[in-house]
Amino acid sequence: MRPTPLVTIVIPTYKAISLLPRCIEAITEVAGDLLGKSILVRIQDGLSEDGMVQYINSLALDGVSIVSEKDSGIYDAMNKAVANITTPWVYFLGADDHLLPGFVEALSKLSDQNAVHYGNVLYSSNHKKYDGKFSPLKLVYRNICHQAIFFPSKILQKHPYFEKYPIKADWASNIVLMSKYRFSYFNLNIAIFNNEDGISANEVDVVFDTEKSSIFRSAFGNLYYLLSLTAPLPTVVYKFFRSAGKR
Repeated sequence: MRPTPLVTIVIPTYKAISLLPRCIEAITEVAGDLLGKSILVRIQDGLSEDGMVQYINSLALDGVSIVSEKDSGIYDAMNKAVANITTPWVYFLGADDHLLPGFVEALSKLSDQNAVHYGNVLYSSNHKKYDGKFSPLKLVYRNICHQAIFFPSKILQKHPYFEKYPIKADWASNIVLMSKYRFSYFNLNIAIFNNEDGISANEVDVVFDTEKSSIFRSAFGNLYYLLSLTAPLPTVVYKFFRSAGKR
């Protein structure tokens, strides 16, 4: 009997034909015989005109599909994909990221569909591990990397991403979800995350940065609101002393 698919890997893309072949190659290497059985892949493309659809169709890989339709940005694309998947779990991967064997190992740990499960990623620049177990306090200062998280599909279908945040809607979502659901950590390296030239590494989300403290207040109360207001200060101090030490 064919196994029931467990997780859909969603890859939002736009004009990413130069990046996607290596990403797909890593998925096929890691997933092996599970691809098309326990693991499905959905490329959610924003009407690229770079041969993306033709490329995916030419691969004829079992369990790998592409939907190319207009969207208003990456989080709209992700919401569209989540609304249409049928697996109990969903995982997001960038076209410039690569799966690691820890992804498959993590599948056996996806037991509670009322909890968000997550592990670590490795930075592409230096293979440094990011970033261990998170608490609400840690979430004030840094976000859980999207490529480390397995979401129950029903949770994201109930709580879609806030599209008004063009870069950091996932951070806003994690704040809200952590206030409502258990986050379960396993010490596995799930993917290599591109921390060198991706959008999130080089662009500022002004709307999120303005509203972050208010999101924390709604989710966790006034103490976290105050902590969030002062969160940039430790980073500034750290960078000052680090640069001073290099002189």
